[in-house]
Amino acid sequence: MKRLILSVILAQAFLVSNAVAENANGKEIFETKGCAICHKVDVDTIGPSLKSIAIHYLGQERDLLSYLRGQGTPIVDPARASVMNPQLIKIRSLFEHEMNDLAEHIVTANDRPF
Repeated sequence: MKRLILSVILAQAFLVSNAVAENANGKEIFETKGCAICHKVDVDTIGPSLKSIAIHYLGQERDLLSYLRGQGTPIVDPARASVMNPQLIKIRSLFEHEMNDLAEHIVTANDRPF
């Protein structure tokens, strides 16, 4: 019984550490691909803030992925969307799991302490 409990605890710890690693991967992609230049945490600059994007795309993560792939229209500040087009070209080369990690990093901005 003790082994079973220990196995369950270790499995849960593994899952939590994987979730944190994925979130860290999304953050790394966000920073290394240049997203952080225009998108700050809670201040609109060249682009909308991460918190604003997270609020608008909450529950609409598929729409965010479509937009990031260059296949959809933005729902946050569409008037300035043309500024994002060169960046969309850069990130289209991401693997599917990397794109998912990036989108997760963006939509969970309100869940993280910065």
